[in-house]
Amino acid sequence: MRDWLEPGALLLRDLGFMLYGGPMVAFAALVAAQPRVPGLPLEAVLRAFRAWGPGFGLSLGASVLGALVGWWARTGAMQWGTEPLGRAGTVAWLLFLALWASNIRLEVWTLEPTRRADPPAGPLDAAALTAAARPLRWHLALQALLVLAAAAAARLAEAG
Repeated sequence: MRDWLEPGALLLRDLGFMLYGGPMVAFAALVAAQPRVPGLPLEAVLRAFRAWGPGFGLSLGASVLGALVGWWARTGAMQWGTEPLGRAGTVAWLLFLALWASNIRLEVWTLEPTRRADPPAGPLDAAALTAAARPLRWHLALQALLVLAAAAAARLAEAG
């Protein structure tokens, strides 16, 4: 049974991580560059980012599910320890855990001021949105860095 399960689970993990990490890095770059791009309103960028929120959640969930099922298929158990992982694997899992925790903070606390400043049924508060964008830019930069670091550590772990 596990002959097909591990490759399928790892495909789910990688596809989920690609659908999470690719847009996260792209939006981090876009939100960072927005003040220097003429004709690109902040509210348009943040609305697009928030609209992909369910995609972020579903893709990160798929990545977690694929990683856990792949781990079980590879080891035959859900036992944690550093020996079967090696140093790079342990670092990859720790970075992924930090990414996941940071994602929760991003979704719940960092984005909330942007939602209040730009409610779907209310008027836009441009000053509040501009103020809320500053911490969001930093958090998105951190999130993009965690995406890249986790991906690099995972590749190093699988390569060697």
